Amino acid sequence: MKTTVRKIGNSLGNTIPAAFARDIGIEEGSEINISIKDGNIIIEPITGKKRFPYSEKDLLKGLTAQTAHADELAGISPEEWGE
Repeated sequence: MKTTVRKIGNSLGNTIPAAFARDIGIEEGSEINISIKDGNIIIEPITGKKRFPYSEKDLLKGLTAQTAHADELAGISPEEWGE
């Protein structure tokens, strides 16, 4: 696919076509690694588990005064640690 490099601030940039992003499993906010090999720019997704795979919003979903169990102390489960 032929595209054009654009000036973005003091850098140069390009967009990643949606089909390419889907094919390599990246979306907005994904971390990528950019390198140069044999004169080519290589863009690769950084894979692996995130240290904290859940957002605060995810963890608090459905939490009410009745479901909080504020009188009990809870430990962090391996799933919440992303293991």
